[in-house]
Amino acid sequence: MNVNMRLLPRCYLTVSVATEYSCRPLCVQLAHPQERHVWHCKFVSQIIFHCVYQSIRRFACTRMGPNMKLCCAQRHHIIVCPAQGKSQGETFRLLQEVYGDDSLSLSTCRRWYLRAKEGDKTGCDKERPGRQPTARNLANVRAVQEVLDHDRRATVRQVAAQVHTNTGVEISTGSVHNILRLDLQVKKKAPKFVPRVLTQEQKDLRVSVCHRNLKETQDPLFLWSVITGDESWFSVLEPELKQSSCQWMGAKERHPKKALRSRQAKKTMMEVFFDDQGVIHLEFFPPRMTVTSKVYVGVLAQLREAIRRKRPQLWMDNSYRLLHDNAPGHTAVPTFAAMVETSMKTVDHPPYSPDLAPADFWFFPLLKGNIRGKIYPSVPALQDALMEEISKIPRSAFHDCIHNRLPNRWRKCIAAHGEYFEGDEMQIPDDSELLETLSDSSESD
Repeated sequence: MNVNMRLLPRCYLTVSVATEYSCRPLCVQLAHPQERHVWHCKFVSQIIFHCVYQSIRRFACTRMGPNMKLCCAQRHHIIVCPAQGKSQGETFRLLQEVYGDDSLSLSTCRRWYLRAKEGDKTGCDKERPGRQPTARNLANVRAVQEVLDHDRRATVRQVAAQVHTNTGVEISTGSVHNILRLDLQVKKKAPKFVPRVLTQEQKDLRVSVCHRNLKETQDPLFLWSVITGDESWFSVLEPELKQSSCQWMGAKERHPKKALRSRQAKKTMMEVFFDDQGVIHLEFFPPRMTVTSKVYVGVLAQLREAIRRKRPQLWMDNSYRLLHDNAPGHTAVPTFAAMVETSMKTVDHPPYSPDLAPADFWFFPLLKGNIRGKIYPSVPALQDALMEEISKIPRSAFHDCIHNRLPNRWRKCIAAHGEYFEGDEMQIPDDSELLETLSDSSESD
């Protein structure tokens, strides 16, 4: 701004612009008294704003960015200077020579110089406690815990309202969420659908069966002789799961739409038996045919013939063991009589336990996951697709299922005290500890 100073009486105003780096006096010549208020509003205010803006800008560029690496590098250079016998002024001049306008201020250089001289060689800021929390105190944590003990399904808003009703203290939903997540370390979990609500006797039976099976694994040939199988329905259209159809979308993009589909009436039932080497016997039942005891006896006869052809060693010494579930057709009297007649040994399996059957927790979910969302024109086309998917399963996957997944399932069942454990995080004890508990319980009985 150009001002003809000869026309104006000299009247000075000294303005001190204080920053961390300097305190610079600024002399401003004001106009004659009649226009002094005008120049005070237009001239002095602009000059002050400009100086403060430039000082804050230089402060932000040096201390806060745009590149914090320069600040860290200068701090480490300052740490070395006291050991080299350099003074504070020499250190500051060295920084100015190297970094120029991006160098730290004299006061900041002095502060880090003194810290380095006192033995602080980290070059990092000290931790600060920050603002003390006002809502996350012991009283509010106890109040939130009391609300959860009374109602585990309460929402965050309901918890906040109930705490206000009980204690008279207003607490925000954000504070309640922090108390739940950080102090109480809880989170909401949706219930999982299970085949049945087990009684205590059924839970104890599951634990005892798993104990016995784990004890059998001490024999190295036990798992090699296990042959497991089951049957399941497959539809020409297996609806795709909602989770598997999720897409990465922008924040403002609309949700993708998907038609609601149900399983088609055209379907087929597959019966399969496999061991740690692969599939031994597989067949598809005719339409509208269910697995009765008579049908299952015929299936077991075909299974024995398949074992004779594909597993001759197991057939010769009759060392194979059948692991199947407790479906009515599997436990009927004619089925049991046929198994006794052929000297077919079995592996204990508790009732209502699909989570302990390899076909139910691994084989069938794997197949159905590969054909979900696909439409097959006919049942034979579906059967051909299933045979193709089975041929793609490597032998190592069958070995992992029998030798790793199945024993781990037994251990998890014991750790869960007989409850269904799908999706639960738990610590699995060692086999030695499980066997010790089994021996202790048997002695007490």
